[in-house]
Amino acid sequence: MRVILQDNSSSLYFCRSNEWTPRFKEAFDFRDLQTAIEFSRRENLTDVQALIIEERGGHVEFMPYSIQRLINLQNSASQDQTATRES
Repeated sequence: MRVILQDNSSSLYFCRSNEWTPRFKEAFDFRDLQTAIEFSRRENLTDVQALIIEERGGHVEFMPYSIQRLINLQNSASQDQTATRES
């Protein structure tokens, strides 16, 4: 399993630094969604999605996740926890 980032506008995959590639096999592997989310937040990447890629027996399965939606879910969960502690 690999976790990579894809730009929604260009369909390119994050490679390194400020480099993007059209080939998903060359994309940087974040290894888990949390790391990809944190990187996207830190780098202010707003128009990207995380892709979980499973390769089995010559078959490749792509499972896309909206980074912005995941960040919003984390933010609302954090706010809920803070509100609960303050009550």
